[in-house]
Amino acid sequence: MLRVIQQLQQESDTQSGAVLDRFFESRNIEAKLSEIQSLNVTMVRNHRHLNSSSASSTNAGFASPTLAAATLSSASPSGSPNPNANAATASAAATIASTANHPLVGPRQLDANLLEMSLVCQRASLFQGFLHDRADEEMDKLQASKNESAKDDLPDGADFANKDQRYYSKNSLLLSSGLSKRLIELTNAFLVIDDYLLRTSMDKAIALDDYDASSSQTSTCVDDVFYILKKVIKRSMATYQPDLVASTVQATLKALDNGYLQVFQQRLGSAFTSQDVASRSDRSMEQSKVNYMVTLNNLDASSEYTHRLTDEMKKEATKAMWQNEDDDRRAVMDSLDKFEAVATKFDQLLHTGMEQLLGQILKPRLRPLFQEAYRDVKYVLEEEEYNEAELDELFVKRFQHGFDGMVQLYRKTLTPSNWSSLMGILLDVMTTQWERIVMQTRFNQYGALRFDKDLRAIIQHLSNMTEWFSRDKFTRLNQMATVLCFEEPSEIYHYWGAKAGLSSWRLTVTEVKKILSLRLDFDADQVNNLSL
Repeated sequence: MLRVIQQLQQESDTQSGAVLDRFFESRNIEAKLSEIQSLNVTMVRNHRHLNSSSASSTNAGFASPTLAAATLSSASPSGSPNPNANAATASAAATIASTANHPLVGPRQLDANLLEMSLVCQRASLFQGFLHDRADEEMDKLQASKNESAKDDLPDGADFANKDQRYYSKNSLLLSSGLSKRLIELTNAFLVIDDYLLRTSMDKAIALDDYDASSSQTSTCVDDVFYILKKVIKRSMATYQPDLVASTVQATLKALDNGYLQVFQQRLGSAFTSQDVASRSDRSMEQSKVNYMVTLNNLDASSEYTHRLTDEMKKEATKAMWQNEDDDRRAVMDSLDKFEAVATKFDQLLHTGMEQLLGQILKPRLRPLFQEAYRDVKYVLEEEEYNEAELDELFVKRFQHGFDGMVQLYRKTLTPSNWSSLMGILLDVMTTQWERIVMQTRFNQYGALRFDKDLRAIIQHLSNMTEWFSRDKFTRLNQMATVLCFEEPSEIYHYWGAKAGLSSWRLTVTEVKKILSLRLDFDADQVNNLSL
């Protein structure tokens, strides 16, 4: 039986060669590979041309020729036309149109070819697996018979020992059969076509990127690109070829890193730097903010989608029928784990974008916000003034009105996750600014009570603005309010040191004494003589 399996392998090599020759001829695979190579050269030249033109312009467009159209609008942030963006858009449109209408490399035709090639690879892999499994079984029988019979009585196929074992596996089948060699040729063609179709599809998705605030918080390219990635990786897994899957994953990682991620980097980098922020109209500035926040949302969604894509493809890998089940599945899993590095890059760029948004737009508005809120507000009050302040709540109303107006656009546009992250870093800066103001303000008993109520009202208001609000950010301010509300400086002994209980003081001894000295009705010597 083993000899029959060997002859079956030889016959399959002959027949599969004829089938694949006919397939390559009928589908014009060689001509398509040549055309793709020519188009790749053209695309590289366009990349270099647009890179040089972008470098010489202040209002630079995107570096990639087809990705250059990825701006949410063809206008620059100032509202004037961006010549580089327009040129890049024309280049992207021309590339996409020529590809779509090309008789050889049209996307629909290439997609159909890849599906056929994946099925050929799958069937060939299953057939090879079947042959090797049956050969293993026969070889086991052969070895068992060898222990019981004389050499002359061995079953057919026992002459395997006389062959050059460098070219044969342990089950007597060829390590590199004719079918295996033709599969290598087929998978190489598959990878070339798949990589080209992947890049052009992603380019098109980004070039046609659009944003509709009424339907989504991200632009269309995110869903489109990750749909493409899922389709590409799932199709590679259908071949049951772990090496092909690894190569496909590597190609998608390269496309994400050098194309997709690069677009977002350039959007964030040029959002508020091409012209002076103060010189822009309010409408233009608001649109720039929206575009910037949509990019942040895209990064947030891309990170989430990357994790989800990895999990879904790992489930697919467990269902696939690999020839060497454990080793092949482990190799595929290791390849898919590389997507985590891309997700980390999305997160890092998102964090950088948040910091840039805070530093250039929001942080400069905090000081004027506090100045307006504290206008005509004091914390040295008599009883009647305290009662009036209780009714008016000037600081609370002004601060809430100013803060809500400052963050309204961000709260409406950002994803819940991004909004919470922005609030987190914004509150860090805001509390630091507020602490400085408190350290420069004078208080008495009634004023300290008023400040404590103002602080609690602001914390309550801010906590209602996000689901992931951390009161820990106001710990120092709360401790300041507690110290200011003491009836006498020695009351600190009831809270400090061993009597602090589970609470941890964030204020240093120097800071506590300085805060106590802000109370006009406290004796300075008594404060200085505190032993903490």
